[in-house]
Amino acid sequence: MKVLIVCGTTEGQTRTIAERAAAQIRNLGHEARLYDSSDVFDKLQIGAFTAIVAAASVHQQVHQETVTAFATAHREQLNAKLTAFISVSLSAALESDGLEAQGYVDRFMTETGWRPTKTLLLAGALRYTEYDYFKQQIVKYTVLKGRGSSNTRRDFEYTDWEALSEFVDSFLEMVARAQG
Repeated sequence: MKVLIVCGTTEGQTRTIAERAAAQIRNLGHEARLYDSSDVFDKLQIGAFTAIVAAASVHQQVHQETVTAFATAHREQLNAKLTAFISVSLSAALESDGLEAQGYVDRFMTETGWRPTKTLLLAGALRYTEYDYFKQQIVKYTVLKGRGSSNTRRDFEYTDWEALSEFVDSFLEMVARAQG
């Protein structure tokens, strides 16, 4: 099985998530090709892949612009294949019901016209130590709104690696069943 993974990241956590998914796919004996969405060109032969995974981070309530452009440009091919979408946001970690995080995915699908076969709402990370004072304050008071740790002296990783692993396994099993 040949799997294409396209990711868009701002601070690096979504790239780490995509790399972990690619490694898992390879460890299971399949081929995984990972591309950054800012480097994907029209020459990418989507038809050459058995399945496609896209991973995008959410910032200011929208997914990575380059992943949105990729999905829009290739929606017909994506909708004709088995595909997965991993939406990475702090809302996935900070809400018990996930309604806000799911709303981002719903908006993304409406904008792009792509209907992924499977989706995963996955939490990202806070890189306080990499933010300047202004960005720290925006995250504390606008993004977190009192829902998470506001200790700006350290970073916080919220990603549920086990959920990612289970999602990748489940997706690959679905693709294998479809192949017969």
